Amino acid sequence: MNDYKQTRFSKIILILCAVIFIHGTLTIPFIDDSALISTRAFQLFETLLMMLIIFIPMISNKVIQIKISPTMEITFVTFCFASLILGDVANFYSRFVWWDTILHAISGVLMGVVGYAIINTFNEIEENKLRYPPLFVVAWIICFSLAAGTLWEILEFVTDGLFGLNSQEFLASSGTFDTVHPRIGRDALWDTMVDLMLDFSGAIVIAILGYFDICRQKKDNIKEKSEI
Repeated sequence: MNDYKQTRFSKIILILCAVIFIHGTLTIPFIDDSALISTRAFQLFETLLMMLIIFIPMISNKVIQIKISPTMEITFVTFCFASLILGDVANFYSRFVWWDTILHAISGVLMGVVGYAIINTFNEIEENKLRYPPLFVVAWIICFSLAAGTLWEILEFVTDGLFGLNSQEFLASSGTFDTVHPRIGRDALWDTMVDLMLDFSGAIVIAILGYFDICRQKKDNIKEKSEI
């Protein structure tokens, strides 16, 4: 029986997001500027998305049967809160130019950890005769992290086009909702490429750690068989 319980931290974040959502919804009718209304509406969407994201670890444990530890849940919720709520709703992306860089560096590591957890789960199934070799695990972790990072950049590109945002910083400002003159040439690609390189760097770190962990598991398995 799965007795998974949501952490108190996640419940607190959920309540905080609910308060932000209710406050934003109640104040929209009093805004006259159409551009500000569009910005507020998108912030409300991100807040609602954050509220739904909080339940992903619970769904993962109870429905998909993938175990998520309390530490992993807190880390996951904290990162999403820092990106969606602090980054956009509280406008940290504009206030602190380094905020996006730090989050992408962390996301590369987190996605690498998720990728490793997935493939290691298959490696630990006793009935599974296929054991993924260390070098394959390295390639998988890197590809998984880069794929997740690429999907995120596609999402940013789409939302920038639909809502007139600046998530990819193609405008000469670091804020998601800032509207100034556009960058030209290579400068317009800078944010996207730096983000992907940070994802890659984080994945490399986890890939190296995963490589040695898989090698250790192989040695332990060989040792156990020789002792039987």
